Amino acid sequence: MQDYTLSMDRLAYRVKGLRMAASVLHCGAHPDDEDIGLLSYLSHKYCVRVFYWSATRGEGGQNRVGPYTGEALGIYRTWETLTARSNDGGEALFGPFFDFGYCKRSIDAFSKWGRETMVREMVRAIRQAKPMIVVGRWLGALSDLHGHHQAVGEALYDAFDADAKPDRFPELTSLGLPPWQPAKFYLSTDNTGGDYSAGAALNLFGRLNPELERNGALRINTGEYDPISGMTYQKMAWLAYNNHKTQALGMAPASGDFYYYFTLHKSHVPVPKRECEFFDGFDPTLAGLAERLPGSGAALKDQLRMVVRAVDEALAVLGAADARAAGFSLMQGLTLLREAIRSERESDTESMYRQAVLLSLDERCREFEDVAAQCLGLELEGISNKSRITPNSRISVQVRLWNHRGAAIDALNFGLDVPTGWHVEKSRAAAALTELMLDCQVTAKPTAAFTCPYWLRSARNGFVYTWPDDATAGRPFSEPELQANCRVTVDGTALTLRRPVVVRQAFPGGYREFPVAVVPPIALQPQLIQEFRPVSQRNQTIEVHVAAINNAEKPIVGNLRLDGPAGWTVQPECIAIALSKLGDSVSVRFEVELPADILEGLYILRCNCRIDHQDFSYTVTPVRMSALGLPGPPTASNCSKEANIIAPAEIKVSVIRTAWASAQSCAYVSGVKDEIRETLRRFGVSFSELSDGDLAHSDLQVHDVIVVGPNAYLLRDELRNNAKRLLNYVHSGGTLIVQYQGYGYQNGEFAPFPFRYNQPHDRVTDETAKVTISDPNHPAFRFPNKIAESDFDGWVHDRGMYFFGDWDKRYRSLAKCADSGEEAKGGGLLTCQYGRGHFIYVAYSFFRQLPAGVAGALRLFANLLALPTARLHERAGFLKQLNLFAACEEEQLIAAARLMTESWYADGTVICQEDDVGTELYLVYNGVVDVIKTDGGLKKIVASVGRGACAGEMAVIGNVPRTATLVARGDVELLVIRGDQFKDLLKANSLMAISLLEILVKRLTQAKP
Repeated sequence: MQDYTLSMDRLAYRVKGLRMAASVLHCGAHPDDEDIGLLSYLSHKYCVRVFYWSATRGEGGQNRVGPYTGEALGIYRTWETLTARSNDGGEALFGPFFDFGYCKRSIDAFSKWGRETMVREMVRAIRQAKPMIVVGRWLGALSDLHGHHQAVGEALYDAFDADAKPDRFPELTSLGLPPWQPAKFYLSTDNTGGDYSAGAALNLFGRLNPELERNGALRINTGEYDPISGMTYQKMAWLAYNNHKTQALGMAPASGDFYYYFTLHKSHVPVPKRECEFFDGFDPTLAGLAERLPGSGAALKDQLRMVVRAVDEALAVLGAADARAAGFSLMQGLTLLREAIRSERESDTESMYRQAVLLSLDERCREFEDVAAQCLGLELEGISNKSRITPNSRISVQVRLWNHRGAAIDALNFGLDVPTGWHVEKSRAAAALTELMLDCQVTAKPTAAFTCPYWLRSARNGFVYTWPDDATAGRPFSEPELQANCRVTVDGTALTLRRPVVVRQAFPGGYREFPVAVVPPIALQPQLIQEFRPVSQRNQTIEVHVAAINNAEKPIVGNLRLDGPAGWTVQPECIAIALSKLGDSVSVRFEVELPADILEGLYILRCNCRIDHQDFSYTVTPVRMSALGLPGPPTASNCSKEANIIAPAEIKVSVIRTAWASAQSCAYVSGVKDEIRETLRRFGVSFSELSDGDLAHSDLQVHDVIVVGPNAYLLRDELRNNAKRLLNYVHSGGTLIVQYQGYGYQNGEFAPFPFRYNQPHDRVTDETAKVTISDPNHPAFRFPNKIAESDFDGWVHDRGMYFFGDWDKRYRSLAKCADSGEEAKGGGLLTCQYGRGHFIYVAYSFFRQLPAGVAGALRLFANLLALPTARLHERAGFLKQLNLFAACEEEQLIAAARLMTESWYADGTVICQEDDVGTELYLVYNGVVDVIKTDGGLKKIVASVGRGACAGEMAVIGNVPRTATLVARGDVELLVIRGDQFKDLLKANSLMAISLLEILVKRLTQAKP
């Protein structure tokens, strides 16, 4: 909650701010993009209002302090932003755009947000803030290093001009936001010196930059000392910036000069070639507003100058011991301001900006009232006995006006603002010299709307929130449900004060104030909100567990049911529940039967509880912030902030056509938290979790497949320390699937063969980017599911990141894709044979796709897990075509294939030498091998053999030197089996031994005498 009781230094800033009319709007893409020193400098040195508008609430960012992601993280980062603004003196505005994560160019962002929509929302922000100065954080160029940044930069050029055109966005005018033309438009200038270590173009060092000392560039020094706060403006800025804790931002405040540079892009007022301050060229005080209404002449300006003089008088007498004298001066200024507004309303001034100017003056009146009351020691509060209320229930509210300095009150009238249809019963009033009070009983109407962050009340339209058509849009949060108001007259001047009604509570570690929230009488919380099932020829069942929680302060009796699609059976049909008091809960179980041969698709199960002839079907998901210094996650009893996401109580069931290899042992090495294992568990695929101890000491060969989670090599020391054990596991026949890893992965010997990432790393941010399958016949695309390019439809968020940039030719690229305008990138899905096993690097974002129920991604991942089985069958099929193995049964062929090692030889490489003792049998799998013999001291190619050729069997069987040298012609892949293993095969398979004898006899009879 906002602190309405000001310390003396904050009161001084507010009093100074009353004389200023100029405000500043700073625009960025994310909550932590701001030029933070700009905000603290302007709001404290000049005491002007400074707004920071963020296009998004940062839903796609990281979270280093808790579990929240997506929309919940957006709420949390809104709180962080408000805390930062309370430190730097600024105010917060937001756009309706959902942060979908990194993209490279503005066209990618506009494809999801809409360029015209962004321009409109920036115009909304301009008309809300009514700034004289707009400062764009981003240039709208590739140098902005992020598509979101570039989009904001591009759109702001249009918005600056569009705001003054009444025919652009007339719907904003109808919402009470008339046109307003800012005087000047600046752009932040990169003063990083090329150091982007803390993010894109963050000014870390504030250096004096001779290259930017030029006409058209404005330099400010935020290292100046502020005598009111006792610190520099940049110190204040870094203290504010450190509140972006989810982003792990931390800056050490220090004294000394600190410079920011801004380039003037456009000005509607004359300015010198070399500006000294942002306000060069116009009067930033309240009197300067009259210049917007030239038809009013000097009269309005003179009136406003008198208001400014009254503020100056208040500043002259403002003192810590007693600020009442300043309060009386401000009331004189308020009277003058009201007279100026009355005169202007009665005038016939014609100006496009007249309505906006009057709105600005009305806002300034409310600020005068509030600050004057603070100086007089008048403090209004509204205190409720409950933080939650359900429809048609009652709470008690006490409205108090504290008269701390004993001001002589001429008249007083309390009020309580409530939503339409609510009932207020005033029960008792009391008065004393220092305290005036009113007690009320408030009853919510039966159909009261539930309290939820306004941008989450309705479903998003793609990546743009659906906003209400009122003044709430763009604000950090909507106004509280209940607000206390008081009209108090002192020394003949009426002041109207408003404060939100809150619950004030102590808890271990401090205290908190929560506004009153309306919640459903019963919350239905499914244990799982998403289920997965395969397409099946048989009926399938799902167990659904639902918790019902009583939010009302009375017993609840109802019938809970689970509604499914047509043809689905739910047992029992309904369950009677009885919850006797607030906080009681019960968990119930339903069994859902899916019919056989159900089609692939997304199906919805809806929870519903009927109470007193009314249906309730809502989940209530709290988002909480911990009090500073308290250990553990925030709870209902110790959080300092809380908001509820209220959404339909439903379970999404993804039915997916997919096949899985049977009887495989799979293990998982966790990295960044993901939900892959939990998702695959629903399909009957289980993983053993490999601990640090397992990585160091367990027998890894018992697993057919080991999957390494995202960034595990960077996060787990024992994984790096035991990386060679994993490679040995592959060499001995295992399959290792490594999901994306950061730059540190290329610095160690963690992969079988060399590779490197590009800088910056290759990534594909467009989830719809076309994917081209390089080799459709590869087992990864054939077994057990047939994969087509259509299986890459419906992906979410992106294609992937940390693609290999360059790689050894022994890796095989299986697929390519790219963002629009870029060359295809093949480093996202690579495989290679290493010894007897398989290594797969997967930069495609399966960690996002599988939990989202993307069918094609699940099928492809199933194929990757099945790769060892597929490759064995592929080898067995290859062996079956050879005379040596033609008589073998399938089981024997699989056994032989399992023993073979795949070896790769570059062009010209000697595979074995004539006269060497032979210990291995070679089968040419791909490529051509030259057979070279020595004749009369000269080496001659006597044969060139290709796929299917067998070499070395005589040397292995007879324990004799090799009769020829084998050399790779071009790149060659061989299947290799040790001599002792080959002999064991012959002992176990007499038909294979006979086939070998026939081959040897044929060779001997064909040999020269």
